Amino acid sequence: MTREECVEIFKNEPVYAILGEALSLGRGNVETARQVLAAGVKIIQYREKHKSWREKYAEAKVIADLCRAAGAVFIMNDSADLAIACGAAGIHVGQDDAPCTFVRRLAGPDMFIGVSTNTIADIQGAIRDGADYVGFGPMHPTESKKDTHDLVTAEAIGYATAQTQMPLTCIGGVGPETIPELYKEGFRSFAMISAIVSQPDIAAAVAHIRQVIAQAAHKG
Repeated sequence: MTREECVEIFKNEPVYAILGEALSLGRGNVETARQVLAAGVKIIQYREKHKSWREKYAEAKVIADLCRAAGAVFIMNDSADLAIACGAAGIHVGQDDAPCTFVRRLAGPDMFIGVSTNTIADIQGAIRDGADYVGFGPMHPTESKKDTHDLVTAEAIGYATAQTQMPLTCIGGVGPETIPELYKEGFRSFAMISAIVSQPDIAAAVAHIRQVIAQAAHKG
């Protein structure tokens, strides 16, 4: 999948699913990915902090192939070498990871690259460094990630939703309960971990999330 194709999918798919095996009710990452793809989600990020490189490669390679077959974007969290090795379409890096410019040199011009942001300066830096999108948050307190920054400020939210140079997805405490207000604030892409992978019926959870987004869009 080309970088341009990833950008188009990102612009049109409001549901951004992040895998987290510890939160997946006993399901492995591969099985969770199968169910997420079967639910029609077109963006999946692999985020696994507690396995060896070889363990992560083995399952990420399978998930990358599943995503490719489904026409979905597969994004590797943090690790450029794993992304390249398993054939991921994208890489997502944090503020403490390798800079986007370095990742681009390492992974090549066709890699789809996202950057975690929390402030106006972070977003401006991602624009300057040539990122393809940013993850912006946390919007609300969350138990899914222990290494989160402070909640984003109202000023940063205003800047994030007003600027048009950088596509973004909001993250952190995002789910059916918070999406209506986030949509009203101007967000159109919603990155979720527990709202998807921690649900007994992933297909039903995704369908409900899409219904909530559609209702928010109808209300304007």
